[in-house]
Amino acid sequence: MESSNNNMTAERSLEIISRTIEESRQRITRGSWKSMLIWGVAVAIIALIVGHLWKNTSAGPGANGLWGALGLLALAEQRYEKRHPKIPQTFVSKTISQIWGSLGIMAGSIGLFMGMLALLQVSIPLPVMPAPNSPESFGHIPITALVILLMGIAGMITGRILKSTAITVCCYIAGILGSFLALVYAGPYEMVVLAGVAVVGLIVPALIIKTKEA
Repeated sequence: MESSNNNMTAERSLEIISRTIEESRQRITRGSWKSMLIWGVAVAIIALIVGHLWKNTSAGPGANGLWGALGLLALAEQRYEKRHPKIPQTFVSKTISQIWGSLGIMAGSIGLFMGMLALLQVSIPLPVMPAPNSPESFGHIPITALVILLMGIAGMITGRILKSTAITVCCYIAGILGSFLALVYAGPYEMVVLAGVAVVGLIVPALIIKTKEA
């Protein structure tokens, strides 16, 4: 009899845990569209401004310094969250925060490292596959393509955790196609590609989630 009660208690505990995780996942999915929309619009606008200044002004690649504005957005978002009641942290929300936090650290580290190399005028050539009947050529680290690929991976993992097909598919398309196009259109036009990635990987799924809520 005692063994039966223990089994019932264990089953009940697992049921409660499973239901809690599922409710947390659904709540986070429903509330994620606002943040995705804000960040998507911000990235798209800054990317287009950077691309324009890069191509049409003497600032050149130095226009990428405008990406620091995203740091101000992050600070504003943190300040907003402190002033408003927060949803209790759960395993799902913590995991997603760690995923995107890791992306931010990696992308920021790449940008900082390459920025220091540019400031010190240090060039690290990387051998690439030469075209037929042409001498060996050299390439450089494609930062934008790497960041887009990281965004796609982080977005897909987030979509899988939240069981959101919209987020998973959109981030897959944005990551694969965006990283390829960023390599093809290297230079100022890669910012246009990044803006497109923000639309497909952040804005579109945000609007889809919002539509499902209505």
